[in-house]
Amino acid sequence: MEESEAGCSVCQEAYDEQRRPPRNLGCGHSVCTTCVEQIIIRGRRCPECRTPFATNSATSLPINYPLLRLARVLATRGETTTATPPPTDNYNDAGECAAHVARLSQRCMTCRVWVCGECLLVDHNLPPRGDCRVLPLRKALAVMKQADAEPLNAMCRDLQQLRQNLMGQAIQLEAARKTHEATASSLRSVLSAEQDVVQEFETRRKAVMDRVAEVDGWVAGLRQAETAITAAGTVRQLATAKLAARDCMTSTEARAKRERQRQSPGNTPHSLAGPQVNTFVLIQVNTFVITKMNASVLTLDVRGLLRLVSNMMVVHDGDGEEGRRWGRLSLHDSHLHLHALRPDAPPPPASTPVFTFSGVRGLVPRKDASAFLDLRWGGQWQGRVTVKTHGNTPRARQFLMLCSGETGPSYLNTSIFQAERIGGEGAIIRGGDYENNDGTAGAGVVESVTDGGEYMKEAAAGLVVGAHSSQHHRLAVFGVILSPWPRHKTDTAFGEVTKGLATLIAAARHDPVTEVEVEDCGLVISF
Repeated sequence: MEESEAGCSVCQEAYDEQRRPPRNLGCGHSVCTTCVEQIIIRGRRCPECRTPFATNSATSLPINYPLLRLARVLATRGETTTATPPPTDNYNDAGECAAHVARLSQRCMTCRVWVCGECLLVDHNLPPRGDCRVLPLRKALAVMKQADAEPLNAMCRDLQQLRQNLMGQAIQLEAARKTHEATASSLRSVLSAEQDVVQEFETRRKAVMDRVAEVDGWVAGLRQAETAITAAGTVRQLATAKLAARDCMTSTEARAKRERQRQSPGNTPHSLAGPQVNTFVLIQVNTFVITKMNASVLTLDVRGLLRLVSNMMVVHDGDGEEGRRWGRLSLHDSHLHLHALRPDAPPPPASTPVFTFSGVRGLVPRKDASAFLDLRWGGQWQGRVTVKTHGNTPRARQFLMLCSGETGPSYLNTSIFQAERIGGEGAIIRGGDYENNDGTAGAGVVESVTDGGEYMKEAAAGLVVGAHSSQHHRLAVFGVILSPWPRHKTDTAFGEVTKGLATLIAAARHDPVTEVEVEDCGLVISF
């Protein structure tokens, strides 16, 4: 028990046996006899809890002897329980009340002021008579500290969130820095390799020019023999000139034969094919075509060049110039995207790097390859859907071919023609009819398309399915399950949506769904 609790809570004087014995008010609180007499005059309510008590005389209330005994013990030890101010660093109150010259030992939380016992009797009424909420000093301090600390805690939480956001940005920037650093490294490697090739071609060119000089020497020898024959004035001179000419022709013919053998296909040491490290062969001004490529080198080269140019192109040669089709390369989400071939695309500008379609197509994995579909409705692009195929099945290969357009037909500019059970179990959206756009056609482009077996899957959200093998006229049609269908299986599943399922759900809810179009499509090449 604190020392102040052995004194009167109203006058803050120490209890004694003569003038200020503690009187129990019946509510559990005790006040000195002198203060009880004042309380009887002012309303007979406990100054701390405002509980009324019935008496006309302070002496009729029982004395709180344990409290009196405690005050006596403290007085014997020389410790005071009066309102004499302790050292300022150890004050157990809020100072002295200017109005009543008593210690401010309590706080009215409603009025937000410190009060003494006299203030409670005069100015602060507790419920039900008033709305004041009075707390002892210790509880009041705890409440005030919590109220003052909460804004600081809230600001600390906000700053922690800000710090997390900044750290997230720092991580993203570090990842971007590493990506660009890797790109720069790959470009430096390519540049170094190309410089080595340039030097080797220069060395070979000099060797060829040396042999050109040799040929010029052979020609000069033959011209000299011809001049000697022409200038002969006698039979003897002519015979001598002819003999010299024959020897010159014999040696020159042998040398020329050896040089022709050196120049024959497969034996040409200075073939323009160049060493294997050469990546690109310049076939026209500022236009590159992939020839013999190492897949890993190609990936780094294309990624690096995409940092430098906005677009790159691939060319797919069909039957002559009229059968040539063009496709675009782009970088999206750190993946190289090979867009569908377009027969109506004009040739790119001379400054655009152009690769062969087969060279880039060879980078697509044979198993578990991914393709993308860009959806459009309402007059604008709505999102990209990425589909990862299962294994290397005929259905998977067919889907990839129709996304790239490599065999002719493609999903480019086709429409979604049906959406069923939207909002319920097993909702599905269908498209892929590249012939009629209504689900009645869309023939397959590969052989041996079957059902069941490796195509048997649970009907889960995001699963990509095809038409049954008996429907030969519409095997290219595909569907995407948008919501789970418990206890149901499908026997034509060949892939799953890895990104963009929300875009497909939004497309299925669009009315009419036939306005949803595949604006673009193609294949994904992972680095």
